[in-house]
Amino acid sequence: MSMVDKATSKRLLSVHGWSGVILGLFLYVVVITGTVAVLAHEIGSWSVSRTNDAAFSQPLDSRVKALAAEVDPKFREDLAIYPNAAGSMAVFFHTHGTNAAGEPDDLGVRFLLEPGTLRVLQRDEGYGTEMPGDRQGALEDFISTLHISLHAPNPIGLYLTGIAGFVMLFAVVSGLILHRHLIKDLFVAPRRSSRLLNHRDRHILAGSWTLPFGFLLAFTGTFFSFAGAIGLPIVAMVAFGGDQVKMIETLVGAPPPTSSAAAPMASLDTILADSRARFGTDPDFINVAHWGKSDAVAQVTHGPIGSSIKPTNLIYDLSTGAFVKEKPDIGTRPSLGSAVFAWMGPLHFGHFAGLLSKAIWIALGLATCYVSLTGLRLWVERRSGSSTWRWLRDVISLVAYGVPVALVGSAAGFLLTYPLGDTVSATARGFVSGLVIAMIVGAVQLWCNRAGLDMALKLLLGLGLASLPLLRIGLGGVGWAGLLGTGVAIPLVIDLAMLTAGGLFLVQLVIGTRSYLMGELNTETDAELEAAE
Repeated sequence: MSMVDKATSKRLLSVHGWSGVILGLFLYVVVITGTVAVLAHEIGSWSVSRTNDAAFSQPLDSRVKALAAEVDPKFREDLAIYPNAAGSMAVFFHTHGTNAAGEPDDLGVRFLLEPGTLRVLQRDEGYGTEMPGDRQGALEDFISTLHISLHAPNPIGLYLTGIAGFVMLFAVVSGLILHRHLIKDLFVAPRRSSRLLNHRDRHILAGSWTLPFGFLLAFTGTFFSFAGAIGLPIVAMVAFGGDQVKMIETLVGAPPPTSSAAAPMASLDTILADSRARFGTDPDFINVAHWGKSDAVAQVTHGPIGSSIKPTNLIYDLSTGAFVKEKPDIGTRPSLGSAVFAWMGPLHFGHFAGLLSKAIWIALGLATCYVSLTGLRLWVERRSGSSTWRWLRDVISLVAYGVPVALVGSAAGFLLTYPLGDTVSATARGFVSGLVIAMIVGAVQLWCNRAGLDMALKLLLGLGLASLPLLRIGLGGVGWAGLLGTGVAIPLVIDLAMLTAGGLFLVQLVIGTRSYLMGELNTETDAELEAAE
């Protein structure tokens, strides 16, 4: 039974459709890039034929202390240590300042250390946002930033993705109201009596199963986009009378009294061994406050393990090496609010149960993309008799396949330049090049035969995906035998996933699935569809 009367349902359906028409493709871009970003870290490891799983298992203490002696003392206020996709360790000594754009920023010296030998591969000095990109992690960084902010200037990019989250929230809520028989719709069998009804049933089936996931993505994504740019200033104004310092002290705790007294630092290796013994895994990163002082504190962060969804922060006294406490992300003691905040990231990206949860998130993400595209196609197909809407049908296909082709181009750009070139700019150029190629192929196909547009773009995407593993290995990447011999599984898994996805596109072309549906299903009128609804 419908939650609203028939007249209200029709009006809501109209708003649901028009919101999709106006912002549906933009929402699709955000969701498809987010689906790929779920595996951004693994794709980064694949791109360099390495993995960083044991980055913190190597002795770091003596090397970090030697680097600390090389940098200007003013930069030793804080220290961040974290691995990149290739397993190289970034060591960033920094203080805090204001960059040329007038924004708060970290200022210091960043070292990139080779795995195993800890030899300095790259040394950069300056503000964190102005430093050269990490050439080993360029592909991972590009994919993550593309989803988070679409590479638009801050905070415009966050506002844009936040708007996409609001649109998705509305689509989920309105879709839930419009489902008159939700349980039945979960098991609806797509009818083959007409092409439009078949597409409609498939849209309803996929939409019904992805409603909870869509709400989860929309809510957490909107939170990430607007929490810092809008939410915190509002909280500071309403709850703390505009006193941002008091708000920060309430949310993360008052900073400990500072001390200018120098003190020897305890062994980082001993601290890491203790944190590893507590959780059984290597940490994700380490943050140190007041390096070289008697009040130095190290925060060791572990990702979710076991049945836990949220990460864990362990606090150590770095002057003695003693464990102090477990600290929540927000507040000074565990609470429901701090737990909910800590769940946001893992629930948005599926980073809480290893590759299993990520695989589920990718499947649901692709299903959500399918719902967005089929909803748009249904709207256009019902109005295909009007020349006003015919152009949108072609745009949908160009965007639907053009963005994945562009992502393939970004990976190709990285692989082609990784041995010697500037991978940071090459990755961005590869994305743009892939997009341009997709548009050119689409334009040529539209000029030759409009009906074959989807088939031409599928062929381009399938060939692109299938060629990436060959390109990686052909340009000097570790082959499958070498990966199996060293126990490095992630690049091999990504290779197989790309070959499988590319093969599916190509097989679909061979068997002519879409041509069959287009040729064998009967046409129908809008009146027939409305009667079925």
